[in-house]
Amino acid sequence: MKIFISLIRVSVVSGCLIFNTVRAQNVGINTRNPQAAFHVDGSKDNPDSGSPNSSQAANDIVFTSSGEIGIGTLSPAVKIDARSTVNTDNAIGVGKTTQTASDAGEGALRYNSFNGGKMQYSDGTVWQELVSTPTKSVLVANILTANFTIKIPYQVATGIQGWNEISDPSNNFNSSTGIFTAPRTGIYLVSFTYDFVRVPIVSGYFSEARYVVNGTNTVKKCIKSFSNTSRQAQIAGSCIAGVYLNKGDVFQPQIYQSVYNGDLSLRTDNSTSSPDYGFINLSIIEQ
Repeated sequence: MKIFISLIRVSVVSGCLIFNTVRAQNVGINTRNPQAAFHVDGSKDNPDSGSPNSSQAANDIVFTSSGEIGIGTLSPAVKIDARSTVNTDNAIGVGKTTQTASDAGEGALRYNSFNGGKMQYSDGTVWQELVSTPTKSVLVANILTANFTIKIPYQVATGIQGWNEISDPSNNFNSSTGIFTAPRTGIYLVSFTYDFVRVPIVSGYFSEARYVVNGTNTVKKCIKSFSNTSRQAQIAGSCIAGVYLNKGDVFQPQIYQSVYNGDLSLRTDNSTSSPDYGFINLSIIEQ
C-alpha cells in the first residue's frame, strides 16, 4: 500500500522559519501509480507506470477529483459508474427497504419481492414500478427500380441490394447493402417475398429464399419447387419465419435460383402504378 499525504517542510533562512506545504495529487492503495484522486487496486495487479489495461482496471475502484466513483472503470462518466469493459461482473445489487417513497425521496430505487419481485423507483410520493419499453425495430422496405435491374445468378445465393425504405425508425437497416443489424438480442419476425420475370418451367426447377446471419450462417430456407414441364410462368416465392438474433448480428435475405442457367431478373418497376411494381418486399419486426 502506498498513500501520499500532505507534508510540511520546515527550513531556516536567515534565522526565520519558513513552512511549505507539499501536497500529492493522488492517493493509491495497493498501487504505486494511482490514476485518480483516490485509487484502490483490488488485486494489486496494476503496473508501476502507464495506465492499467481493461482486465487490470476491472478490479479497481477510483474516486475522481470531480466527485465521481468508478467501479471497474477508471473513467466514470456519472456519479457512480460500474461499467467495466470486462463484463463478468457489472451487475449492481439493489435491496429492499421499508422506507416510504416520501422518506426515500425522488429518484430512489428499491427491490420489492412481492408477486415474484420487481424493481421500483420513488417519485417522491409513491413507489412506482420500473418498466422498460424500448422502441422496437420495425423495418418495412421494397424494391423500386426499373425492370431487369436486379439479376440473380444461376445457383449462387445472392443478397438483394438497393432497397427503398418505407419504415425504419430505429435506423437498423442499410438500404444500400440490404443488411439489417439487430439492436437487441431476441426474436425477429421476418417476411420476404420475391418474383422473377417469366421463364419456361421445367420439372425439378426450384428457387429459395435464404436468411443468412453474419455472412455465412444460413438459419432458414424456404424452397419453391416446380413439377410442370415447358410452361411459361413467373417464378415467385415467399418466406415468413421467426429468427433469433444476438445484439449486433447482421442479417440479410438472399435468393438462390436453379431455374435459369444464367442471370435471371427479378420482376420490378420504378413506378408504383406499374403492374410489375410491388413484388419484392421485406419486413423485419422485433418481437
